[in-house]
Amino acid sequence: MNKSKKYVVLSFLAMAQGAVYFLPYIRNVYYTPMLNTMGVNNAQFGSLVSFFAIGCMILYIPGGILTDKWDYKKCITISLYTTAALVGSFAFFMNFAYARIVFFLMALSTTFVFWSAALKAVRIIGGKDDQGKTFGVYYAIQGLLSILLQNGMLFIYNSFADQALGLRVVLLINAGVNLIAGIGCQLFLEPQSKLSALSDKQSVFEFKMVGKVLKNPLIWIIAVLVFCLYGVYSNSYYYSTYLTTVKGLDEGIGAQLSLIRVTYMMFFASLAGGFVINKLKSTIKWYVICAGSAVLSTLTFILLMGTGMSPFILGVISILPPAFIFLVYGMVSSMYEEFGVPLAVTGTAVGIVSIIGYTPDLFFGPILGGILDAQGDAGYASLFGFFLVIGIVGFLAGVLAMVLNKRRKAKEAAAGIVHQL
Repeated sequence: MNKSKKYVVLSFLAMAQGAVYFLPYIRNVYYTPMLNTMGVNNAQFGSLVSFFAIGCMILYIPGGILTDKWDYKKCITISLYTTAALVGSFAFFMNFAYARIVFFLMALSTTFVFWSAALKAVRIIGGKDDQGKTFGVYYAIQGLLSILLQNGMLFIYNSFADQALGLRVVLLINAGVNLIAGIGCQLFLEPQSKLSALSDKQSVFEFKMVGKVLKNPLIWIIAVLVFCLYGVYSNSYYYSTYLTTVKGLDEGIGAQLSLIRVTYMMFFASLAGGFVINKLKSTIKWYVICAGSAVLSTLTFILLMGTGMSPFILGVISILPPAFIFLVYGMVSSMYEEFGVPLAVTGTAVGIVSIIGYTPDLFFGPILGGILDAQGDAGYASLFGFFLVIGIVGFLAGVLAMVLNKRRKAKEAAAGIVHQL
């Protein structure tokens, strides 16, 4: 695959990943409008993500295994067309009862085979020696497209006096983007047989390989690493909620800060992080550096919450933890190559990692929303303290992964010497 086509394919894959998860995580930007439009409280809105997460938990592993057996081009395109239909229908039935059905069904259209298939495609495109840069560019493109689309949709939403009507238009736009991404992937993504020919014999899946993946401790540590990164980043919208409802920051500025934390940082931080990893020749080393930095910046924010610092300055500081997370988040998938996971079981490995790594969707929403409903404004101190603990766990898990991977390499090197003798 030549370089120009490589970037075209990565662009449509990035557009797809950004589009399919818009509705399940719409709270990142449209939290308050969604509460008002559906007439629900914090805990109820948080439970919607739980419906989505329950479906994901059921489907991650079987979806990953099937991705390794099926043509991932078909997995990706069918998923995108289905998501477009679900989002489009929800635009006309924005009530809590239907939302629970849609959020659960979106687990099928976004997680069942799409998630593993997309990451497997990117891994193959990146090859053995360009994983960090390829995943970094992939997430950077996703961030850039999100910047353009999110700002455009936010501008359109703000042009409507009626919140419900504005949300309906935004949802219909997202449905259209899913449809366009599906068409693009169908036209430009190479069939699995052709892409797999660019790799090695490890691209042939055998079911007995699943057991080896399950016994690999590094796979489970990757799951913990993803859990810690995702658990904090996916709930970073609470920074803006705190700043606007407690500190009096303008809601428009709060929404822009949310965009910066998620979409802008996905572009700038992912791009920078990918190139740094290529220089370091190690994703796990970079993870430990970024996790430590995220912990320190979160602690700084907590210590300044009770001071008289202006809401705007606090808002700027609140950008730092997600920024450090995005410096490595998108490149975690390059650890499969670094840790010696065979290409043939990439989908299976992604499924196993995801069933643990994305469990924050299952219980973080109701728990954190319930804390705020019960404790009010005082609950934010506990909430951000929880983020701090999660960051520390991620840092320690990263150190452990470095040690185990070093032992693995030494063991394989020794085995190679014996074999040659």
